[in-house]
Amino acid sequence: MANKINVERQFDNLFSHKVDTVYDFNSKKMSRKDKGIISCLENYGLKGKKCLDIGPGTGRWVQFIAGNSPDCIAAIDISNESLSRCSSNCEYLQKANLELDKFDFEDDFFDVVVSFEVLEHLQDPSNYLKEVQRVTKPGGLILMSLPNIASFISRVRLLLGILPPAIANDPTHVSFYRKRDIEKLIKNFGLSAIFIPTSTSINPATHKGILRIPSNKYISQFDDSLLFYILNK
Repeated sequence: MANKINVERQFDNLFSHKVDTVYDFNSKKMSRKDKGIISCLENYGLKGKKCLDIGPGTGRWVQFIAGNSPDCIAAIDISNESLSRCSSNCEYLQKANLELDKFDFEDDFFDVVVSFEVLEHLQDPSNYLKEVQRVTKPGGLILMSLPNIASFISRVRLLLGILPPAIANDPTHVSFYRKRDIEKLIKNFGLSAIFIPTSTSINPATHKGILRIPSNKYISQFDDSLLFYILNK
């Protein structure tokens, strides 16, 4: 319970210091990762769809979904502050511990589920993944991302005796994944992940710098972020 309370406080404190923002989705100002997210969502379609954002943070992607005429939007998070940021765009909100709690929705309820930068915060993702699969319709889109512990700059930093960004930059990160780890994890649930190449930083001092190279399917295992989608079964 203490750990749960600490995590809640950490995220409430983090989001309370963020300025309320109306996000700009101009593609010219976006990273390849963000462009990949938008392309995937637009190709699948959001109009008239029931959508869920798990771990919505400051509500950025809730805002994007809301601007594309969905039937409804829901958000689930452990942080009251995060849920408050999303409340104006969501019909349903649930505060939940993703490792323990059942989602407040019927089976096969959502057409689209997004969950960005969440898996790395979970020691045991079993409940989270079971619930995601349960509430997503057959053929529904599940879109996720997380830091890549085996990114190019992570490997370089280890050679230099520096911790990878996924470990050094956030104390709430408790699990670490490579591309092959995600493939194995998802396979345990009878699912397959389709990875969307993003980009790779070549500056070991920072993973957010402008020194980047675009990725492709052959080198995506070195991307800073692992972005992938699943079509639910």
